[in-house]
Amino acid sequence: MTVEHRSFRPSRSGLNRRRLLQQTAAIGAVLPFVSKLGLSPARAQEKTINVASFGGVVQEYQTRLFARPFEAKTGIKVNIGPNASLALAKLQNSSGAPAQWDIISLSGAEYIEAVSQKLIAPYDYNIIDPTHIPAEYRESHGVKFALFLFVMAWDKRQIPDDKAPQSPAEFWETNRYKGKRSLYSGISGGGTLEMALLADGVPLNQLYPLDVDRALRSLARLGRGNIIWHSTNAEPIQQLSSGAVPLANCFNGRVVSANRSGAQLGYTPAYSGVMGNPYCVMQSSANKKEAFEYINYMLNTTKAAAEYMELTNYAVPNTEALKLVSPDIVDVLPTSPKLKDKVYIKDDGWWAANLVEATAKFKEWQLAG
Repeated sequence: MTVEHRSFRPSRSGLNRRRLLQQTAAIGAVLPFVSKLGLSPARAQEKTINVASFGGVVQEYQTRLFARPFEAKTGIKVNIGPNASLALAKLQNSSGAPAQWDIISLSGAEYIEAVSQKLIAPYDYNIIDPTHIPAEYRESHGVKFALFLFVMAWDKRQIPDDKAPQSPAEFWETNRYKGKRSLYSGISGGGTLEMALLADGVPLNQLYPLDVDRALRSLARLGRGNIIWHSTNAEPIQQLSSGAVPLANCFNGRVVSANRSGAQLGYTPAYSGVMGNPYCVMQSSANKKEAFEYINYMLNTTKAAAEYMELTNYAVPNTEALKLVSPDIVDVLPTSPKLKDKVYIKDDGWWAANLVEATAKFKEWQLAG
């Protein structure tokens, strides 16, 4: 609803007091309804929230499905940008000024660290409706907006699906699969060390606590010369699509998106890591209320959440939205019963407790080569 603000000028016979009073009363009568719709003129003109995400096509989907409709409904502008990280959260809270980024997406381990360092605000569940959010995905300071799989992927032009590796042990077979493997160097946000342990024979249900030294020995067995390290989510898709590598580990939604754009990539959900990134409100945000309203919109706008799952193959923890997703997509979502006992859930608690030591060992091993 739009309130028309007219300027009042004296008529030739002077100011028409009766008309002024009538128009003032009309505006006063409309404003309560504007307020109920969340369309306060001052709010619409003044409020902008900034969201630090991970970029890529997922950011485009979030903008189209959530940010723009939310802006149209409330008048609150939403800007989404890449490069979310714990380091950014620390930097934003250390300046003493209001955070530039109001909402930040963090990995599970980063989330736990951010809570302990009081970098993010407790969730306001008076604003965020948890009715359709399963309890296992609700935390004190965040809800994992999307659950995804960290998978083994391949270039179908070099390796047909029926000959592709179906386990990390096969992925490690350099005699069988020639060419380099593109592996994710962000070990806390991905599953490279877990994959190395699975390749070395560790069962899915016995991964944690991680034996980092054993994982590094497994990587050494694969061979430094057979590894290209990537540091962004887009790199392995580009490397696979260009034919630079035949095999990579990456996130399943990136494979799905690339194939929709004409790529010929395959992946298997077996032996994948189930992960999710909580969307958190910065402790130093000056727009906490509006930030929580936007997160609530993302979690509880059912049709948009269902479309997001269809497009990305990432699971939104909304039980009502899941009912609207086609069966073939549901079957490859991390929450699918068909994947039970075929995947592992990344242990964010272990990573939070061991992040510094594990990262230091990994970097030292990389540099030694």
